[in-house]
Amino acid sequence: MDFQQFQQSHAPQLQFIPELYWRTLFEKLRNEVYDAGEHFTMSPHEGRWKIVVSGSEVLKTGDPRFIFLIDHAWTYQPQTARHQLLSIPGLAQRMSNLMDIEGVPSLVTDVWEEGESEESPSSSDGELSHDSDSEVEHGLPHAGVSPTDAVQPTNPDLQQTTGSEPSSEATEPPLLTPPNEPSNQAAEVPPSTPPSEQLVDKILQRMWSFNGAYQISNSLVPVWYIMDEFGSRIQHSDEPSIAVANIFFIPYQIAFTVMWPLKDLGFGDEVTRNYLPDNLRPGLERACHLIPCSHDSHLTLDDPLWNQIHHYVLPEVEERCSEQMSVSPQIPVPPKTRYKVFTDLDLVRSFLTHPAFEITATAEEADILWLYEHFKDFRSLGPEQYVNQFPCENVITCKDLLAVVAKRANQAGASSQEVGMTSYPAWFPTTFNLLYELPHLVKSYLEKEQKDEENIWIVKPWNLGRGLDIHISNNLSQIIRLAQAGPKIASRYITNPVLFDRPEIGLVKFDIRYVLLLHSVTPPVLYAYNVFWLRFANKPFSLDSFYDYEKHFTVMNYQPDVQLKQIHFDEFIVLFEKQYPEKKWSHVQSCIFKMLQELFTSACTEVPPAGIAHCVQSRAVYAADLMLEWETKDDGSIVMQPKLLEVNYSPDCIRACKYHPDFFNHVFETLFLDSGTWRDDLPITKLL
Repeated sequence: MDFQQFQQSHAPQLQFIPELYWRTLFEKLRNEVYDAGEHFTMSPHEGRWKIVVSGSEVLKTGDPRFIFLIDHAWTYQPQTARHQLLSIPGLAQRMSNLMDIEGVPSLVTDVWEEGESEESPSSSDGELSHDSDSEVEHGLPHAGVSPTDAVQPTNPDLQQTTGSEPSSEATEPPLLTPPNEPSNQAAEVPPSTPPSEQLVDKILQRMWSFNGAYQISNSLVPVWYIMDEFGSRIQHSDEPSIAVANIFFIPYQIAFTVMWPLKDLGFGDEVTRNYLPDNLRPGLERACHLIPCSHDSHLTLDDPLWNQIHHYVLPEVEERCSEQMSVSPQIPVPPKTRYKVFTDLDLVRSFLTHPAFEITATAEEADILWLYEHFKDFRSLGPEQYVNQFPCENVITCKDLLAVVAKRANQAGASSQEVGMTSYPAWFPTTFNLLYELPHLVKSYLEKEQKDEENIWIVKPWNLGRGLDIHISNNLSQIIRLAQAGPKIASRYITNPVLFDRPEIGLVKFDIRYVLLLHSVTPPVLYAYNVFWLRFANKPFSLDSFYDYEKHFTVMNYQPDVQLKQIHFDEFIVLFEKQYPEKKWSHVQSCIFKMLQELFTSACTEVPPAGIAHCVQSRAVYAADLMLEWETKDDGSIVMQPKLLEVNYSPDCIRACKYHPDFFNHVFETLFLDSGTWRDDLPITKLL
């Protein structure tokens, strides 16, 4: 790859890096030049580590030479982090050293204590000494030590940190090197000594103060990384001296962080960066985002900054939905005895066998467009065409907007639960939009912490499904970092779920999916398919090991090499009533249907785009996923309270078709044929 090709293939990434550095960056990436050690060193100062300029040459902002590579010591996904720490030799010790975690070998502090004299050389020699009064903790690099003389991971799948070359002015012995050994020889960790579970737990808690994330264009989820010892020691400042950016070097398929000076830096100047997202409001919002950057957060419940919290409210829904408001004039479509259906779904083509419908290969001649892809241009519909989507339906299919609709249902009279400053229906978990309401989440978290209450949250992207990028955590720093990596909501985790006894395993979580058929918005006409679907966890439930997918999640359809438990709905009802003889499923289902009625009443009555827009040419199928949770009411009674999790557009219907081949026949008959012609045995229940 030459420089011109580099510019073309990396153009989207280079826009974040000043152009004057591009050629130098290309040469350093291509030749893997790690030369930060020639200009910087790590120094302990007042109980923390900092990066300072150690060379005599001033790093000028206009000099194209001064852009530096920072390697990534560990690249991972949070779900696999524990496994990597336990299985990759040397990784846990390196992360423990990097993060100042107690319990690591004393070799490094021994080297420190037995090292050369701490007397400071003169500044004219271009050297720095370490601060003899500073507290040295757990084997981290010190003044005059290259940030690369640390334990290297031996697994070839990890990006090995070659790092910066040792500074020529270094006077202290290299870190993690026993006395009298060569300075470039790292101490080896015996591969037969695996890290303890306790140490791994500490790393998993602490790593959210050190990690960052980037997104690869063809991936739906972020990639998480921790920089090497040098990069991880750069401290935060609201007035930073350097800027940083991530770049994924395509020829090597490796990501780096790069840094360059924002002002001229001379000998002894500290290197700092701004870790916070752009466009944060001063005061409370910045204080919340700073929590992961500080070992001990100074934000407490009695802080006067909380007086600003009323400023952090959700913007109007209209700001996110207005592009769907182009709707044709509301002229009813005349009924037909036979409809042509165009679809991009193989299941519909295979299983729609009802005599009133036939599949056509072209959208232009179709009476019904049944699409998996999102459809927005409703004005493009022919005067006698239907489509299987409603304008502004994302108010229920996007998780953040669904929470808004749920709040409105509460205002309309649904039974409610009061949590802090937010009121929700009893059937919807407390939820915060972390883009706008992070201070509310932080305040709720601190209040629960003060009261010693369960403080577990499930963090989800707004608009991804199939369990992607979902995390369960009681770690506030982790929740904030997840919010910084992309738009998320955080909901109270259901800590007391109704469980199902799998004799071969024990009591496990389960969730329930109901298929809903929306026929009309004005007036609202909604049906539920009587057959519901169940999904089960594969391990006994307990409030620990939040990384364990098969314990805390139920969506096994898309997980490789895991068991998918299948129980048919009618068999489940029998087993459920046997396990809970005091509960009748008919009563539980009536509570579920009441919840769905309240949800869709709220979604259909608000003026669009804050609500679903009425369109006579629209019909739709949704899937509502829910759980049951034990709750104690004011009168002392204990009930199974339905909790809505999410609503999905165009749900996966593979199981529906496999076990109920007439599923799409029933759906199309309900949505498009006159109810007077329906079969008597149609398995649907009218909710609205």
